[in-house]
Amino acid sequence: MPSSERSADLESRAAELRERAATLAARLHAEGSASTTVGRERAILRLLGVGGLDGQGRPLAQEVVDRFASLGPARLGGGICLPFAAAAGEYDLEPQELALEIAAGHIDLALEAEVLRDPERRAAAEATAAQWLIAAWRRLAAQRTARGELRTLLGEPGPTHLGAEVDHPDAALAERRAAELIGAGADLVLVRVPRDRELRRGLGEQLDPPETSDEPRRAPPGSQRGLAVLRAALDRAAAEVGHYAALASHSVGLAAPDQAVVAGLERVDLVFSDPFEPVVEFGLAPERAVADHVFAVEVHARSGATLVLGPGPVAVAPEMAEGQPIAQATQAGRALALQALALELSRAGSLPDQRIQLCVPLEGLEGGLPAQGRNVAEVHLRRLVFPDHRLALLEPGDGDLVGWPLVLQLCLAGGEPPAMVLRAPIPSGSPGPSMTGLADALRGAAAMGVVRQVGGLRGPALEHAQASLTEALATLRAVAADGWEWLLRTEPPLGRGTAGSLGRPRLTAAGPVPIRDALDPFTVEA
Repeated sequence: MPSSERSADLESRAAELRERAATLAARLHAEGSASTTVGRERAILRLLGVGGLDGQGRPLAQEVVDRFASLGPARLGGGICLPFAAAAGEYDLEPQELALEIAAGHIDLALEAEVLRDPERRAAAEATAAQWLIAAWRRLAAQRTARGELRTLLGEPGPTHLGAEVDHPDAALAERRAAELIGAGADLVLVRVPRDRELRRGLGEQLDPPETSDEPRRAPPGSQRGLAVLRAALDRAAAEVGHYAALASHSVGLAAPDQAVVAGLERVDLVFSDPFEPVVEFGLAPERAVADHVFAVEVHARSGATLVLGPGPVAVAPEMAEGQPIAQATQAGRALALQALALELSRAGSLPDQRIQLCVPLEGLEGGLPAQGRNVAEVHLRRLVFPDHRLALLEPGDGDLVGWPLVLQLCLAGGEPPAMVLRAPIPSGSPGPSMTGLADALRGAAAMGVVRQVGGLRGPALEHAQASLTEALATLRAVAADGWEWLLRTEPPLGRGTAGSLGRPRLTAAGPVPIRDALDPFTVEA
């Protein structure tokens, strides 16, 4: 087949992939919008002003929602917002004070839910909740305005964010490292959000001892208190170097709604999230993941944060259950399918296309020429399938100071510059050479596109792209026709042994419940 025909074939199948993903996502979005979860209700409490820890050192919003959810699915479906507002009026308490009283067992929201049967008292609760939500949306709007004003005042160094992940255990150490990175030429710092308590409890993991310190700099850098410390540190560093410094957070598990609200309150610029990662990695019910993601997207739309979708999880349970070998294109195609579905699910909400970016799965130099062919194909495929969305490239592995820039230059030559390029955590020493290496790689890739014509794929890279698209289309067809069971099966067939990660613990978490006569926070305008 001539190269022109091969390119046309790729383009045709890329368009079909987007169409199938959009059709399936529309159905999932409608179902997710009609449901609520304990994660969404926790996030609503954060919007109302509840934060920090209870008297026992436990996350306060989670403790309150857990007590409310114990009243049953019907009560959870009615939402916590109105019973909470009714209790605030009854006891003349502000949200934080009320939450502490509920967590201590002094106030029972079951009684307040009954109060809402009285039309007058319900109307009063709705008015109180609306006031709180208006104040919340205004806080998010103020941070959005501050972001725009600082970017205008300080400017940004270029079309591509350069940065690195910071993985220090507390905000004080992360604060110092972040300042070093910005001083060395970075303009973006990424931190990981701690695994949420519901996720760890659902996996049967031992929970950390309750926190006892009130010092924000001792908090994990990805917690709300830690993010506030980092935001202030990056603003100070940005003023010194003369360009805006962006903050990014990466969450996994059941934290998407909470993290969306925290990002808005603490001016986190980019939020890395993948609705299907916990589905594949931990066995979370897809309906729960979708409902949480739909809510988070609407918060991002109001806060001005940019959503960075993951590269798609490695969904190979069918092959592992059968003990079959797993082809590279199978992994890549399934990941591409789930990334396309996550993108269309996000686009079904209010978030504009320019604020949705996509990670690309890349390998390091140790994989040799075959790995680099796959890398080039992965970037090419995402440019082809998602032409309206910019790409985010994260360094794989342990951080090869020499190899990563070479991989970047090879993959990016001749195309539009990516939205961001991030190094893995730099363990010690000055980060200057690492940042310089990224900048040089981007300049080299741009120069290559100017001085010579860079064509399409061929050889192993083309074969990988074709096989990946074939698998991606087959995956979406199967999920749309038969549901998730085939893709996510966790038990091997009778008589077969358990393979690999199929033997790990599976997540037990509260599923979504239908919304019943609850106050929709997104109908309240600031």
